[in-house]
Amino acid sequence: MFWDLYWELVWSFLSVVGLAYGVYKKGTLGQLVCAAALLAPLSIKLSLPFADVYLPIEFISTATAVVVFLTIVNAAKGIWLRKFPLPLLWLITFLPGICFSELLDASLKFSALNGIFVVGFYYGCIALAERGIRFPYLPYIIALIPVTVVALYHFAQFEFNPITISGIFKPFFYSHTMYGAVMAFLAAIALGNFPHRSLWKWVFVVCVLLTLFSGSRAALWSLVFMFLLYALVQFPPIYRAILIALAIGIFLFLGGTAKVEEAFAYNSFESHDPQASLVEKSMSVTNVQTDASNIERLNRWVAALRMFEERPWTGFGPGSYQFTYLPFQEKRLENRLTVKNPNSPPPGSGGTAHSELLLQLSENGVWTPLLFLLMWLRWWYFGFFRVAKQSPLLPFFLGLSTYFFHMQFNNFLNQPAFAILFWGTAAYFDYQLSHKDHELLR
Repeated sequence: MFWDLYWELVWSFLSVVGLAYGVYKKGTLGQLVCAAALLAPLSIKLSLPFADVYLPIEFISTATAVVVFLTIVNAAKGIWLRKFPLPLLWLITFLPGICFSELLDASLKFSALNGIFVVGFYYGCIALAERGIRFPYLPYIIALIPVTVVALYHFAQFEFNPITISGIFKPFFYSHTMYGAVMAFLAAIALGNFPHRSLWKWVFVVCVLLTLFSGSRAALWSLVFMFLLYALVQFPPIYRAILIALAIGIFLFLGGTAKVEEAFAYNSFESHDPQASLVEKSMSVTNVQTDASNIERLNRWVAALRMFEERPWTGFGPGSYQFTYLPFQEKRLENRLTVKNPNSPPPGSGGTAHSELLLQLSENGVWTPLLFLLMWLRWWYFGFFRVAKQSPLLPFFLGLSTYFFHMQFNNFLNQPAFAILFWGTAAYFDYQLSHKDHELLR
């Protein structure tokens, strides 16, 4: 009976172990990570008896994590954990949430998935950086070509109706917002690499255009945010802080607070208006009066904060938000996207807390987002306030900065296609930082 029900799980386990052992013995971790980068954007979600999984990337990422674990244990590489402890500590903060989880099965799966991504992609890329191997951005970018071609084909089938854009990236990307986040991230990497290879200029142009094509408002504004940072980084470090303080002072002096309040009170642009221009859709982010997408996002944020108030130290369990948030919704924020019956959600109502920090706060309690913010504070301090404009750290920081903005409105770290990009870039940033301190102030 067990074999009939779980033969896929048994064979998957044996295959992962076999692949991991072969890679470990041959020392080909670099090729495995390259394969992961190539296959991550092309993976498709499949329902197996034991779980819904993205294949083949979750198979390969699990094997990668096993190889890294074997390397740490057998090759005396525990120094990686001592030199770069924050991602591991971030994972450890999942434990209280698991112990007091409302849905233990979901929490174990969600935590295991994040553990695989951190060990495989972060510490795996630390291992590659130590060997002088670059992160495989090019295979990742190449894999996005068929994804984009399929999306354009789907869009043409719908006669380029902008209402349909949210679903045209399936089956590879579940949402246009994640596709936009990936393109913005890669555009930032390309911009930071301008001085090194002319090819990056073409990558930058294409990625910016595809970010616009995605129609993701958060992705578009994350590009604007990144461009501002890039402009500031051209100045010496001391002037960056001065310019920011000066800009804030001028903003307040000219009545900027009142302008912001007015934008939230009177903005009538709709993100889903098929007649709206790209600029109008981008400006709709402050419409919290009639834009259902914005109102539902506020509703999810309120629910997450109420969940945190009820369980501030443990949360409701990793991966549990989408199953437990319904009773915590705000009645006054109900709209056409509000989920009232989990068995019959309205179209377009997917997603969880729509905020990386609030999701962690509601599911794991206070400790996980605190560690996550500590990682970000470190990246910001060295990436913005100390980095030189020609530093090898700059592309990594610019890429991470796009998600720093985007994660206020969406959450993708549990998606393998984005996780490899985020954790891999973070690993190379941290490794470069630990070995190139002398270049920061050049």
